[in-house]
Amino acid sequence: MSNTGRKKKLASFNCDQRMWEQFIACCNSKGTTATATLLEFIDLYLGDSQDKVDTTGGKDLDERLDSKIKASVDKYLIASNKSHNSPTNETIRAICERLDKLESQLSSESNSNQTTAIDNLADLSQKVEGTCARMTQLAEAIIKIQNYLNNQQKRGQKSYYKNSSFQGHTPRMQPLTEEGLASRLGVSEETVRKERIKLPPPLFVAWCKGKDRAGKVWEFNENTGLYQPAS
Repeated sequence: MSNTGRKKKLASFNCDQRMWEQFIACCNSKGTTATATLLEFIDLYLGDSQDKVDTTGGKDLDERLDSKIKASVDKYLIASNKSHNSPTNETIRAICERLDKLESQLSSESNSNQTTAIDNLADLSQKVEGTCARMTQLAEAIIKIQNYLNNQQKRGQKSYYKNSSFQGHTPRMQPLTEEGLASRLGVSEETVRKERIKLPPPLFVAWCKGKDRAGKVWEFNENTGLYQPAS
């Protein structure tokens, strides 16, 4: 059958988008196209693998063709990078090498035994605990800074009151129920309860301070079940 009588069919295969764009650019720089180059690869592959196709009945043809094309694209890109020693090509080659290493690592991890998986889980758990501990320390540091600033402001106010005729008295804030605190913070009781359970105590105190209209600091007393102003 003549070439004009044959129907051309589209073929698809898995390939990294960036790699495919680089391959097209390399083909264009050589005065050809990606399609023409891939057709040459397919002709070479079919010539080398005809015996295997006959024995296997073409069962794994798609997988081997996909692998062959990807390997040819990699080889073509590497050869082109060697002939063009520009920083961009060096960067592309380094990225390809990193992707290969990452793929190898993922493959090794997927084939690891149960003991290795447990060790990885334990290591991840330790990292999470360490992160939580650092967050708690940061929250405590923020609260200390806020308390320091509040004390400085109170000292300035006391000095002003001593030098004036104002003799006012600020009543001490009383502990609040969950309903009372929710009303003061302008949120629902469910929100208060959810944040108290979810956040570590220092972060919950900081959250209350951010919601309180007067900037008051509140903490939960497990013995009384009430929310009392923090000192």
